[in-house]
Amino acid sequence: MNEALFIPDSSDKPFAGMVREWYQQQSIVLYRLTGISSDIVDRWANLVLATLNTWDKNRPYLAVHDLSQPGISLQYAALVNFDMMNVGITIEGQTLAEELFDRHPGWRGLVAVNFNLSLSGQTNRTLMNFLNRPNPAVQYKSFYNRNKCLRWLTNGGLSDTQEVKTTGSTAADEDASQPG
Repeated sequence: MNEALFIPDSSDKPFAGMVREWYQQQSIVLYRLTGISSDIVDRWANLVLATLNTWDKNRPYLAVHDLSQPGISLQYAALVNFDMMNVGITIEGQTLAEELFDRHPGWRGLVAVNFNLSLSGQTNRTLMNFLNRPNPAVQYKSFYNRNKCLRWLTNGGLSDTQEVKTTGSTAADEDASQPG
């Protein structure tokens, strides 16, 4: 089965260490870390909050947090106290994001987190799947493939398990659902 190829509508570099891409007529935002530091993490949190504030609350917030660049995910995990299931990136950002979702009942978000298949990527994905954030407005799922992230978001958070069986993907290629 041919996998849909997702091509960004637009791309920019809001600051050093971050690439932002928009997909599906700007209905999906992808944040790709290309560098990592506490300043980058703080700036990313501010960027996400600005995006959330301007997002049309009649449409779900659909985002990919792409941590697949080699050497990124483990350092990122340490900088955010291993809280990688966090729409707001930092603790303060999470609080502000949850307040925003609470002010708009019925508004929901889907966040796909993309890791690479390195040992640190696999470790972080396992940790992320073990830890569960209890906010019902935002659903998280982790992947090892950017296209699968985008497909999950395009499908509104529904998993396509039939396609996984059809393509004969290995366990390492399959996406893992969040508990809860």
